[in-house]
Amino acid sequence: MPLTLLLRIPDLPRFDAATPAGWTLLDAAGAPLRNGIAILADIPRAERIIAIAPPARLLNLETPLPAVSPGKRDALLRYAIEDKLTIDPATVHAVVLGRSAGAEHVVVVIDRAWLQAALAWLRHAGFLPHSLVSQAAGIVVDEGEWAVLLDAPHGIARRADGFTYNFDVTTGSEPPFALRLALKEARERQRAPGRLTLYATGGGTPDASLAGSWADALGIPVTTGKAGGENIGAYLAAAKASNLLTGEFAPQGSAASWVTALKPVIAMAALLLVVHIGLVAIDSFRLNRERAALETEMTQLFKQAFPAAQAVVDAPLQMTRNLQQARRERGLAAEDDARRAIAALSRVLQEVSPAPSITSLALNAGVTTLDIELASADQHDALRRAVGKLPDAALSNAAKDAAGRLVARISFKGGA
Repeated sequence: MPLTLLLRIPDLPRFDAATPAGWTLLDAAGAPLRNGIAILADIPRAERIIAIAPPARLLNLETPLPAVSPGKRDALLRYAIEDKLTIDPATVHAVVLGRSAGAEHVVVVIDRAWLQAALAWLRHAGFLPHSLVSQAAGIVVDEGEWAVLLDAPHGIARRADGFTYNFDVTTGSEPPFALRLALKEARERQRAPGRLTLYATGGGTPDASLAGSWADALGIPVTTGKAGGENIGAYLAAAKASNLLTGEFAPQGSAASWVTALKPVIAMAALLLVVHIGLVAIDSFRLNRERAALETEMTQLFKQAFPAAQAVVDAPLQMTRNLQQARRERGLAAEDDARRAIAALSRVLQEVSPAPSITSLALNAGVTTLDIELASADQHDALRRAVGKLPDAALSNAAKDAAGRLVARISFKGGA
């Protein structure tokens, strides 16, 4: 059964192995199984990890953005919020959550160094978050309402569009000054909430007298909520729709886990590939050296056999041609000569009817001899006329052999 782990990142500037974190383990249906606070080494594992960031480490902005694709919008985001920041935009990680009222967008800004440290702390313990959401995302807010979470020394007020205001919690009954300013700005922009709902961390309920004091001071209805306003289903929904791990911080998913698990196998395969390439290179070098040696030897033999040759371009081919020429010059038949002689004699025999019987065929010193048995003297006359058409061919007189057969011999100089 696949499990989901909600892992709360503490609001600390630095992290180490002894840093505790709150956690909640969920079943496949999203129902809580157990929870607690422990160091990372003692927190149970799960197939899916949702990291929850403290709201005090997140800054919410509203800014108009051009109507471009999400990819281009994210590339321009750092420059779009530059005038709203008092620090270098290169030092923050910004994510668009969605539209607010009008043409503005809600943008969450996180200190890049803090986020890198928090993720490195989790990864070092073997936790690879699939998504990162704000703790404020777990508070369900109705339209026209602001949900206020009191978590001393900090507090947050969340609107229905996801925008969050941060403020410091005061010890008295007076509402925080930053919350007063946020409400004043909202009224000026015609976006004032119809009511505030107060929640307290730890599952308790804020004092009802505090709600009354705030209502009188702010001039708006104020009620109290239970269980810190946290909703597990809201976290799961935000992990899909409002994941803060984008761009360079985007999770690599299961493929990265497989790559990590297969690193030894990949390393071994790479080593075997390098060895194989090395052996192939050595074998190729050896074969090339042997080929070069053979070509050198053939060239030397060719020069020894044919010292009159001007240049050696293709020693085997030149040697074959020169050898054939030498055979012809000495009256020796080459393979082509034999084929031409047999073809010529075959045409001669085809002109005689009935065709004589061949008793023997020989090729010697460039001369092809064909012994044939004649049926009659008339056949010898027909054969003489046919042989007379063939240059360099001669027909002997007909004579009887020891067996009493009438035979004759055709001689043909095939190399002529």
